[in-house]
Amino acid sequence: MVQFRKDLAHLENYKIAKIAKYNLGDNENHLIDWSFLPEKVGQELSVSDITCYGDNQYASLLKKYAEYLQVETNQLVQGVGSDQLIHMIVTTFLQKEDVLLTVEPDFFMYQVFNELHGSKIASFPLDWSQSYPDLAADQLLAFAEEAGAKVLILSNPNNPTSVAFDNGELEKIVAGFAGLVVIDEAYIDFSDQPSFVQKVNDYENLIILRTMSKAFGLAGLRLGFAITNPVLAKELDKVLPPYSMPNIVAKTGEIALSYGQKVKESVARNLAIRKDFVEFLEGQPQMKVLPSQTNFVTFTAPYAEKIYKNALENDFNFKYYSQGVLANYIRMSMDDWEVMEQMKQLIVKVVEE
Repeated sequence: MVQFRKDLAHLENYKIAKIAKYNLGDNENHLIDWSFLPEKVGQELSVSDITCYGDNQYASLLKKYAEYLQVETNQLVQGVGSDQLIHMIVTTFLQKEDVLLTVEPDFFMYQVFNELHGSKIASFPLDWSQSYPDLAADQLLAFAEEAGAKVLILSNPNNPTSVAFDNGELEKIVAGFAGLVVIDEAYIDFSDQPSFVQKVNDYENLIILRTMSKAFGLAGLRLGFAITNPVLAKELDKVLPPYSMPNIVAKTGEIALSYGQKVKESVARNLAIRKDFVEFLEGQPQMKVLPSQTNFVTFTAPYAEKIYKNALENDFNFKYYSQGVLANYIRMSMDDWEVMEQMKQLIVKVVEE
């Protein structure tokens, strides 16, 4: 009989049984129109792009993204989404006995990839004393030293809470941590906090993760990047499987990077809708809204579960946490004005009942 790893028995298949008409659960950017992109890609796609492996350095794509971020190409590593890069970072920099440190709560895939690798994990609980999750450098660094952490990974802005951490505290952590620090900036475009991308030249232990799934609205493309110094970039690139990114993905990403203004406009629209929706939520009884710096809003109320159940009945989907630190919280990404107006009406109906 085939034997499975018992330490992975608790994992569940990550499959969605039904895609709702209004999917507000995956933090996608529905506010950017890429309807012209498939035709544009088709015009520039060659037969060899699908019959040959092509350039496994993805030089054109990296050159375009380097220009977009104003970094050097030897500071970049491409990945099939940020997920592959997270997996590769765990594989590259952790031995089995080493400890990966993250914060609680944070993106669940950090722990999943760590478990797959077989290394140890420690979670630093965020401070909720100010009614929202906060991060103190001194406390985290003390925790890291006690845990013997070799790699620290966290998202900023944080997923799932939507908050952004103080940049001063983050920089203290990068400067004071003895190992590798990975800051996942998937949602940084929606934040008023500056990116740490330009800090990679100042620290030899810093990797920044970025994605084209959120602000660029290309989640189905599965395209992400690691930005770091050339030494770490070379080490990370060693473990990437050759030709792991389809040529059509690289070509599509390269073309999309020519439309930076379109991305900025969609981000501005998202922020306007987020502001309006947050103001609506704050006007509801017993509602607590976390200070969002992302394209989603995280909130709770005594009737949060009822909002979720009623939403499911009306072909909406979003994240409802039934347990853990965020028990009874909702995480809801923004959509167009009309969709969010429907959501407002649904919430008002629940409140009135």
